[in-house]
Amino acid sequence: MASPAPQDELTSTVCGAVQQLNQHRKANFLLDTALALIEAGQYGPEVENYLEVYLKTSGLPRSQVARALLARGNARKHGGERLLAQAQQDFQAVMKLDPTNRELKHHLRRTIHFLNEPPSQRAPLEIWERIASHTPRYHLRTWLFVSAFHRDIAVRHIFHTVDIYFGEDQENLNRGLDIFDRAKTDPVFASRVKSLRLHWAYEEGDMLDLMTRIFKTALPEFRALRDFEWIGYPEMRADMVQAVLASHKHLHGLGLIGWHFDAVGVSAFRNLRKFTLRAEDDDGFADMGEVRTVLDVNEHTLRHLILGAYLERHHSWDSAFQSVTIKNLTHLDLVDTRISHIVFTRITHAHNLQSLTLHGTFEEPGSAAVVFASDHIIDGVHTFLPHLEAFRFVLVGHDDEHALYHSVTQFLRQRKRLRRLDLGSCPWDLVLGVLPELSGLRVLGVRISNLTQASLGALVDVIPESMLAINLSTVISDKPLNEYARSFAPFPALSFLHLQCANKRRPKPNLMSEKDFQVQTDMWISSARSVATAIPSLDFIGWHGEHYVVVRSEQDHCGHGYGAGSVELKELPTRRRLDCGKGVDLGGEDAAWLERKDVPMDYEIPGLE
Repeated sequence: MASPAPQDELTSTVCGAVQQLNQHRKANFLLDTALALIEAGQYGPEVENYLEVYLKTSGLPRSQVARALLARGNARKHGGERLLAQAQQDFQAVMKLDPTNRELKHHLRRTIHFLNEPPSQRAPLEIWERIASHTPRYHLRTWLFVSAFHRDIAVRHIFHTVDIYFGEDQENLNRGLDIFDRAKTDPVFASRVKSLRLHWAYEEGDMLDLMTRIFKTALPEFRALRDFEWIGYPEMRADMVQAVLASHKHLHGLGLIGWHFDAVGVSAFRNLRKFTLRAEDDDGFADMGEVRTVLDVNEHTLRHLILGAYLERHHSWDSAFQSVTIKNLTHLDLVDTRISHIVFTRITHAHNLQSLTLHGTFEEPGSAAVVFASDHIIDGVHTFLPHLEAFRFVLVGHDDEHALYHSVTQFLRQRKRLRRLDLGSCPWDLVLGVLPELSGLRVLGVRISNLTQASLGALVDVIPESMLAINLSTVISDKPLNEYARSFAPFPALSFLHLQCANKRRPKPNLMSEKDFQVQTDMWISSARSVATAIPSLDFIGWHGEHYVVVRSEQDHCGHGYGAGSVELKELPTRRRLDCGKGVDLGGEDAAWLERKDVPMDYEIPGLE
């Protein structure tokens, strides 16, 4: 065996001196040596070992341990960066040798991110998914042309919810048939559709039979479907219920929106989380008692219930509200309906409610006022609906019920968790009195009958600076509504604003000459555009019942900042006479809640198709 190399006198003396040191001094010597080597650029496995042994030593001061960890972390980081730079050189060399190498492209796009790349390429998939979830679908379409990576993200969000229209409009019909054809041939596309909404407008006949057969053959291809809504006429009937059950019995959400309740057998669905029924009377093919059965059999899962009717027709939800499921709900929406005292009493026992919409008429408004007034605050917690975060209170025919509105505003006091609020035609002075106490408010629908600069100033002063969406309606205004827009500029997060006056409508070509119609239309669009120009944060605007997406240039040629470039408005589709709750995409759940398309379900609105 070879003998160890002889040590010089200095080295042997140093080794002997180290052996004489106590444990703490030996550890400090090891740390100082490691730091000196790192400083000299000699970081490697030997230095790693020095630091590893040092960190295993017991009784070290926390400051020294932190110093060692920081030094090792920086050394590892710099070493990794050097290796990544070398890896980049290798990959670039491969790119020159074989530009079509798929494995290389996969690594460059998914795994290796270099410091000289822009942040948009270094950000991981999860970050881009998050960004896409907060980007309106209108703008998300531009991602389709950025890269394959961004396109994959965009299509997942764009086709998450699909609306298909079957009716006399040939363009919409062809689009729906194209979607069904693609679902049959492209399982990846079909798997992206999570929510399917079918809008029907057919009388009985051969065309209806043909469309329903096409639908039945395409439906099983949407294997990832979680929510399904049948909207319009003919209403969803027993054969369609069975067809949906056969292919999608595990739906999370089911919606039946029409004039009658014809869905015989719908209670066979289990594990529903959301159920929507809109039927104007009880003369449909299905027994209204089946609504109660739907609630009962989904007691353990159903959390969101939407019931709509038509105020002009007789209807009652008393039976359905006897279900034990009511107390488990977290979201409840009653739309265009009579609210009996039995129904309202059952609502008072739904202590888990986070969101409540009451739209329609109270059969006993006096009793309702007493119930609202019974709320008390004990140790900062409300006794009535303590978890409420969203509240819509839009009444029909109760304008003179001052006591009811007063009780409601008292019920809302000190609700710091309340995020969304719409009090319909509640007197402005009562609304103004409660707003300062709602510090968590982000979405507001408010009506100021006589709008002046002073009343608007009072509103702006009491709502939080972090407001996201506002709907302001009026009957009489001192000046054109677009001239009030600058008052909302101080809200940096405001992405949606709807200004509307009860007697304002878009110019109609049949009521004026062609020249006057063109002039009036230009003025209409110009006024709406001035709102978007005055408030740089807006992504969508509402203008007297119409909706527009705001398309801005990044900046002008002079280099001025955000909002300095041109502003263009793209009109979004209007609501229809029979529509689902959400309608067109307005950029998020907040604006969708505020602009709910079936509140009210008003057949008298002119211009609806």
